[in-house]
Amino acid sequence: MKVRRVVMGDDGNGTTTVLEDGTVEPTTATLLPGVEIHRVWELDSVSVPVTDPSAGAPKSTFFPAEPGVRFGFLTVPPGITYVPEPGADLAAAAAEMEERLPGAAATFAFPDKPGAHVTQTVDYIVVLSGEGVLRFDDVEVRLSQGDCLIQNGNPHAWFNEGTEPFVLAFALCGATR
Repeated sequence: MKVRRVVMGDDGNGTTTVLEDGTVEPTTATLLPGVEIHRVWELDSVSVPVTDPSAGAPKSTFFPAEPGVRFGFLTVPPGITYVPEPGADLAAAAAEMEERLPGAAATFAFPDKPGAHVTQTVDYIVVLSGEGVLRFDDVEVRLSQGDCLIQNGNPHAWFNEGTEPFVLAFALCGATR
């Protein structure tokens, strides 16, 4: 998926201006085969006006602490299992994930539930296309285009049992547990 990011802000003199107009390349990781994450705008604290287009650049942690926020897109491929390819170098894959999505690997705290993770965030999700399933234990929620989900720091995993990519827009807001 091609993602264009247009950042509006202040030119420093109180005039509205376009600070940036460009594309966001997807982040991928071997441990998340086929998954694409577009890290569009990331803040550790929120203030306006914005005068620096780099203010929303990827931060040192993928999931924000309170009062931070992360905005982006997640593409879940059809048939995802979260099981690494046979013969994969797991140590190298874990190091790669830590480099590309800092702190994300630590949220996958359920070894018997592939893909399951839990964060200290409130997540606002909108399904843009495709169909998918949010699953954990006996809970299964099917979602399709236009559906909204508020995920309140609960363990969960994303699956796509369809034939088309499952694309979500997300805003992750740091929270206190």
